[in-house]
Order: sequence, then structure tokens, then C-alpha cells
Amino acid sequence: MKRMKKIVSILLAMAMVLGMGLTVFAADNNEHKITVTQNVDDKTEHTYEAYQIFAGDLATVDGEQILSNIIWGKGVNGEALLAALKADNTFKVAGEEGNETNIFADCNTAAEVAKVLSGEEFGNSTVSESTLTDAFARVVENNLTDVVAGTATGEGNVEITVIGSGYYLVKDKNGSVDTANGAYSRFMLQVVSDATATVKSEVPSGDKKVYIDDVTTGDANNASIGSHVSYEITSKVPNYVGYKYYYFIMNDKLSEGLTFDGVGSIAVKVGDTTLTQGEDYYVYTENVGDYTFRLAFADIMNYEVGANIVVTYSATINDKAIVGTTGNPNTWNLQYSNNPDDTFDGERTDGENTPGLPKDEDSEALGQTPDEKTLTYVTELDITKYANSVADDHLLAGAEFTLTGISKQVVLNTVDYYEASENGTYYLLLDGTYTETAPTGTEYVEIGVGTKDTTTGYIKDANGDYVVPTDKAAYVGQTLYKLVKGSAEKYADVNTKYEKKTATETTYVDALVSIELTTGRDGKISFKDLGAGKYTLTETVTPEGFNTIEPIEFEIVFTAPDRGVVTGDETCMWDLVSEDIEVTEGGNGNSLGGVFSANIINQSGSLLPSTGGIGTTIFYVVGGILVIGAGILLVAKKRMSNR
Repeated sequence: MKRMKKIVSILLAMAMVLGMGLTVFAADNNEHKITVTQNVDDKTEHTYEAYQIFAGDLATVDGEQILSNIIWGKGVNGEALLAALKADNTFKVAGEEGNETNIFADCNTAAEVAKVLSGEEFGNSTVSESTLTDAFARVVENNLTDVVAGTATGEGNVEITVIGSGYYLVKDKNGSVDTANGAYSRFMLQVVSDATATVKSEVPSGDKKVYIDDVTTGDANNASIGSHVSYEITSKVPNYVGYKYYYFIMNDKLSEGLTFDGVGSIAVKVGDTTLTQGEDYYVYTENVGDYTFRLAFADIMNYEVGANIVVTYSATINDKAIVGTTGNPNTWNLQYSNNPDDTFDGERTDGENTPGLPKDEDSEALGQTPDEKTLTYVTELDITKYANSVADDHLLAGAEFTLTGISKQVVLNTVDYYEASENGTYYLLLDGTYTETAPTGTEYVEIGVGTKDTTTGYIKDANGDYVVPTDKAAYVGQTLYKLVKGSAEKYADVNTKYEKKTATETTYVDALVSIELTTGRDGKISFKDLGAGKYTLTETVTPEGFNTIEPIEFEIVFTAPDRGVVTGDETCMWDLVSEDIEVTEGGNGNSLGGVFSANIINQSGSLLPSTGGIGTTIFYVVGGILVIGAGILLVAKKRMSNR
């Protein structure tokens, strides 16, 4: 209630003033200045109009200036406003017998409306306090006259001059706001001297990132063909106060080299709550124009203003991906309601109460954030095979290579979890699994007393319920029970029900790369769409008559744009490091940066010697030496025998 009193403090002095020690002035023609301070995120020009809603006698009580003898101001149609307040269900409160009564039901004058606004009933409505205050301003705005007390145009701090004290509604002039960059606003304030007000309206924003590993996100990453790329969008529940319905739409466009993994890869959380697709939000993939998909909340006003929004989903690198230092973009923006005066009342003509996307988008007042972009980069290794030496007439066909390696990627896994809920349909079994089959039989019998070695069974908790403790030490000294009827003995708790929910986890995994290619008549092969990682190139089939090369090991190193991604044109840096092969960037007729080229030479096999030539000469020479040696040895032996 204290916060309520603060919110309506500008209205408290509307009550009719009675008593002594009061200096009274007639309704004045004093000049006052109202300074309007825009929200820092709202950069557009505004034209504000001020309307006098309540007027009265300006008085000073205990040093404070207040209004007494309240009457309707010149800027409002009092009779129409009073009827609208009585007809608006927003202002109903619970009665003593449970029935609801409009808090303005017995009001017939401006003074009586002012008294209600300053009373306890205003804090007991069925809606939140801040929403109630703005709802009053909304009804007032719908019943204004053509009498504008003052107007001013500008950015930042805008100063409006009005004549006469009272309570004023300040609003954006209809049709004056650049809705692509700003938002309409309205508010009420007391003006008995110069006054200042800060606009509450906010321009929503969001941030789009791509996962670099399972915990780190950024503007850019790298990947290999066929691998998954995971994205994260963060935003906040907007300030929807004053709106009957608030559109909140996320638009996403994947480039040609990225294939959307489907609506099943999307997960949405607001705060700690995981939302349900088809109930809490909708995903559209057809008739979405240039976008890949659009995600629209059923009713963003169901959540607390300022709560964190996190959306995750994934895509796969395909063979149309851009290769080199130029990235494959993913573009995202946010559309949002930005005019509380819009006539949409939360219900489409076809009767759907949670439309997600507007039925006629062109007729709705929607702002749009600037595009947010992420970039995913891939590289390439081109090989040219030669026979014996690098020459145009030595190109070698028929060599088969296999490229293997490990490339990292982030995978989004959808996992099930269970929460205790009165509306649940699952039960927890003793083995830790869940079942929708209800237990039968709930008779418990004593089976002894628990010890430090006890790991199963039931004990009674403080409420007398039979439970399986999560801390096994709780068994010690407690009477143990078991279920002896039906299937209930398999259940951890036969009374507690659980609701099945899903969540998305990110996992950083090793992705195996294995590519087989064979050189054609031009001797060339290209290992396209590689990401950072360590690889081995193995010649698995060698052309006949040539020696097989040793396996070649190399590492690809990726460096993201050092200043992040703004325009989507930012380039990355690639490096290929190897002690087994010499590479050039953009060589072999390829001018793209970030594409590597290398020449691999197969040497012809060695021929065994047949007749003639040095081969037989060596045999002759060696044989002659052996014959001469044998003769010398024979002569020596004869001489020795003669002696």
C-alpha cells in the first residue's frame, strides 16, 4: 500500500480541503512550465500536448500548495469520462460478499472522482497498482476535448508552458512519433508550480549471439559443413503498462549457407520459466516474407516487466556456405507495440484472444529495433596433385585422399525434467524414473529401525506423511516402513505428482570430420567448409606406379573480427599450420582470402635392374674379385704345405 500511495501521490491533494489556517486563492492564471524528460533509449523527436483534467482553488496548507473545490478541467469531457470510468471493468474491486463493484459507481462529480482516487478503494482493484494508475490515464485520454493547454516539440528534455494550476494529462500528439525508433507515451501530473516528469515509455531492445563453446557466446564463430551452429537471443519483458495488448515479435533470417534446424530446436525462457510452444508463444515459418521464421509471444503481459527473456535455437552449415574470410550472416530484429492509444483491444475479429502476429500488420502501431547480426565462418583447403614435379603436364589423376579430424561444435539438446505440481500426471519411482501409472495400495507396515547402512524404505516426516528422504542419514533411528499392497511399494512418494517439462541445454562436443575425395584429370580436389581444428590428410589410393605419401597433419586456427560484428561485412582471419605441407593462401588460381592451397607430389616407384648396365657390371666385378681372392688363397695354402 505504501507504493500505491506513492504512485497516486499526485492525486491525493484532489480531495476537498476543509479546516482552518487555509490561505485560499481563486482559480489562477499562473504560468507554469512542465519539463518532460525522455527515456534515454528513445532518440526520436516528440511533440507533447498537455490537457487540463482537474482544476480548482489553489491553496497553501502547512506550506504545501494543493487544490481544493475540484472541478473538471477544460481539457476533458467530464460527463463522458465519468460514464467511461463506471463502464470500465478495470476499476472493479471485491465486495464483502465476494461480488465486484466499480469503485467509481457512486461518483457524480469531479470532486467525488478525486476523492476515490485518493482513497483506499483505488489500492484494492483486481489489477496491479501501476497498471491501475495508467488505466485511469488511458480512460482520460479517450475523453479529451480539443482544448490543448500547451504543446512543445523536441528531443531529450522538452519544456511545455501551460496557464493555470491543476492536474494535467501529457501525451504524444497523435501521428507525431517515428514509430520505427520511438514510442508513444502519456502520464498525469500535478501542476501547482513548475513541474518535471520522466517518460515511462521504453524502446525495447535485444541482443543476438552465436555460441562459441557451450558457455561462451559472441558475434562470430566458425564451423564445418554439416555441423550445428547454436544461437542465443536475449531481451527483457517490455514496459507494457497502459497497453490493452502488447505485440512482441522476434524475426530471424538465416543466410543461404545456414539451414534452420526447425521449430523443434527453439526453446524460450522468461525468468526461470520455460515456455510452451503453441501456448505461450508461436513460431511461424510460412508466409513470413524474407524471414526464415518469426516468433511471436501469445501475451507478453503475462510476465513481470523487466524479466529476462532467453531464446535459443540452432542451424546447420550446408554446402552453399560462403567460404573464406567473409562470414555467413544470421540477422535478427524485434518488433513491438509502441502506441498505447492503438485501438487493438486484445481480441481479433476471428475471436482468437492470443493472436501472436497481428491479423493486419500494416494497421498496427509497431516499432522495430535495428538488425542484430552474427557471422559464421568456414574455410577450405585445395589440393593439386602432381607426378614427380610441379608442371602443367604433370597433373596426376586417380589419387584418393581421406581427410579426418576433430572439429568442435555446440549442440542444443532438449532434455526432460519434472517439477512437483498439483496438476501433474507423473509419479516418482524408487529407481529415480517417472511413470504416469498411478500407484495402487497405500498400506504401510513397520519393518524395523533405520541404521547408517539403511538406503531404502519409508519414514514419517513431521506431518505424519510417509516419505523417502533425500538425505539417507535421516534413516538413522527412525522407524522404517514399506508398502505391502499393489504397486505402491515401487513409488518414492504416492502422494506427490509431477509435471513433465522440457528444457534446452548447450553441449560443446567433438564433431568427427571424415571426407573422401579423388583427384580428377586436373589433379585437383577441394576440402570445403572446414572449421578450426586438427586434421590428418591420408592418401588411401595411390595411382599405379607411384609411391604413397606419408600422412600429412595440419591445424586450422580461427580468429574472429577483433571489433565484433556491426554491419555483417566484417572479415575474420584464418591460419593453417603444418610441418608436413607447404600452403599458400589464395593460391592455385583461387583468389579468396581464407582459402588455402597446397601442391602434393607423388614420386614414381623405383625399377629393379635387369641386364647390362651398372647392375651386371657390379656382379662381374664382385665375382672377379672373389675368384682372384680364391686363387690367392689356394696358392698360399700350397706353399705352406711344401714347407
